[in-house]
Amino acid sequence: MRKVEIIFILSSFVIVLGVVLFFLLIQITSHPKFCGNICHVMKPYYKSWETSSHNEVSCVECHIPPGITSEIRKKYEALAMVARYITGTYSTNPWTEIEDEACLRCHDKRLLAGKTLFKNVLFDHTPHLTEMRRKKKLRCTSCHSQIVQGAHIKVTETTCFLCHFKEVERIGEDIADCKLCHGAPEKKIFEAGFEFDHKDVERYRMDCIFCHSHSVEGNGEVPKERCFSCHNEPERIEKYDEIEYMHETHITDHKVECIACHQEIYHGKPRDIEAVVKTPCSTCHLKGHSPQKDLYMGIGGKGIPPMPSAMYIAGVRCEGCHFMEGDGIKTSGAFSCMNCHGASYYNIYKMWEESIKDKIKKTEKIIEEAKKILPKNSQKLNDALFNFELVKKGYAIHNIDYSQVLLEKAIEFVNEDLKERKIDKYFPLPWIKYRPERRICMRCHQGIEEKRGLIFNISFSHRTHLDEENLNCTECHRPHYEKPKGEVLKFDEKGCT
Repeated sequence: MRKVEIIFILSSFVIVLGVVLFFLLIQITSHPKFCGNICHVMKPYYKSWETSSHNEVSCVECHIPPGITSEIRKKYEALAMVARYITGTYSTNPWTEIEDEACLRCHDKRLLAGKTLFKNVLFDHTPHLTEMRRKKKLRCTSCHSQIVQGAHIKVTETTCFLCHFKEVERIGEDIADCKLCHGAPEKKIFEAGFEFDHKDVERYRMDCIFCHSHSVEGNGEVPKERCFSCHNEPERIEKYDEIEYMHETHITDHKVECIACHQEIYHGKPRDIEAVVKTPCSTCHLKGHSPQKDLYMGIGGKGIPPMPSAMYIAGVRCEGCHFMEGDGIKTSGAFSCMNCHGASYYNIYKMWEESIKDKIKKTEKIIEEAKKILPKNSQKLNDALFNFELVKKGYAIHNIDYSQVLLEKAIEFVNEDLKERKIDKYFPLPWIKYRPERRICMRCHQGIEEKRGLIFNISFSHRTHLDEENLNCTECHRPHYEKPKGEVLKFDEKGCT
């Protein structure tokens, strides 16, 4: 009897000790440091968790869904991982799935919170989680994943872009409508010396795509070769064309990130600024070196550093201005400017047109006279001709500021050659040369020196003030971002005396 009691006591002790050790082991293995410090494969994930907004939430709170059965199942999976680790059969790319129930333990109010702001984008969780999106059931981890390197459960923006831009008929419409996510910026935008007020977008009902057409790059295709990254069974690969089944299996049933199968669709500022001129127009007009393309990009001129058009920097492609129906082609004109910038740009466009035509005519006259004096093999004369032809053939309106500088450089080349050959001839610049501090104003107001008007009922000439008096624009006018609406001069009649 004594022996039976001893066996019973020892057995009970072993069982109790086993239970205590079991629960102790559960607690130890549930601590984030257990995985982060012991398993080197998990260290990158531990580090990203440690610096994330979830660093006060234990790993098991998310990785084990609510319920005792989930707890037991996950611990069994963890034991299997330990066994693989000990035997050296583990993968260096661990895989796990986070159930929506685990997220909603803390974030259940997300479904009722309405719209939230993420990087100036208004986002509503409710329709994304409770409704089918493009006939697909999303999970929390469809948009929050580990794809962002070094960031734990951050928003995976590539998922947003794939859903909104893949296989859409036109960027800016339906699911790819800019206004679904973006409101017009409230602050004025300053780019390359120009300012733009996005309030004009709504005022003139402008199409965002005129300027932002190249904000989307890529098509989100799924190369069949990517299937072999995870699968090698022929029967699985044969289901490649069963799109609904593939999405239900990979997205709804499992936590496969979209980008694991799809090629990336990029959305943001153009990574390749030259994409602005890579349009359907380029099929005929912009092959190789084109004067229109080079002038718009502000390149190619002899003796002149690059001076890209502000419209080019802003990402406005050919169709942004050439949208009016012509004789079998898309034309542009003053109304192209007015479409985005308002009626006041009609006068600016006409002033540009008159001013640059006059300067081209005067430059051509100087070059023709120089041809009679200088030898045909003169390098500087040829450089002057090159700059002149770039402006004339490239159509100066594509980059009005660069065009004037090219014409000025052409005349400078002629005078330099005459001086080097000790020929007693000099061609003065037949217009006012804009000083650097004036050039930012003259980008829009080029040709203003030839305009006359009435100020305080007195006949007024800009040429007198700019050329003879050598005044700066800001001595009479405030910068656009400072001046009240409707103000012309920053002083009254007494200011002119």
